[in-house]
Amino acid sequence: MVDRLVTTWKAVSLIGLIVLTCLVGCNRRIGDYTAASSISKEGFARDEQQLRELEGQEVKLWGFVDHGNLYGDESAKAILEEWWGGEGPDTSTWRFNLKAGESDEAGHSFSVFVPNDQGRDDLLRLFLSDARAQRATRVFVTGRIFTHDAPTNLANLTGIYMELQSSDDILLELPQE
Repeated sequence: MVDRLVTTWKAVSLIGLIVLTCLVGCNRRIGDYTAASSISKEGFARDEQQLRELEGQEVKLWGFVDHGNLYGDESAKAILEEWWGGEGPDTSTWRFNLKAGESDEAGHSFSVFVPNDQGRDDLLRLFLSDARAQRATRVFVTGRIFTHDAPTNLANLTGIYMELQSSDDILLELPQE
């Protein structure tokens, strides 16, 4: 009886450790950057109250470019070719979506708005190269976080988007300290 109890306890402890490891791994930090998965699930707020409290504040997140959601003006279209998703939000801004997980489906992401500036074209070319090679593009972004109501047929969700000051706020690697 005691042996059976000990065996059961070990199994439950092991399962608990595995779950805890997965949770910590999904929300890990890299340098000063928090995983997008800590705030987003399928492109919507993981914790509505937490994100509403962060409204308008600068955050540092890391995640993966959603290659199926790249938007910009006609010159962006010329670079992106078949990967161009449509017009950007306006003539002075381009947009890409950020996925929380490398293997998340296209569209399970949130918008990141970036001013059209000198760094844009190089980033778009890199995103295009990775998209064509079916290679994930991990990025580290710094910008202000915002929320919006996103009602669906089944629930009222909270959408997320970020606004960056420039293309320089998108890093492909962490800076060496």
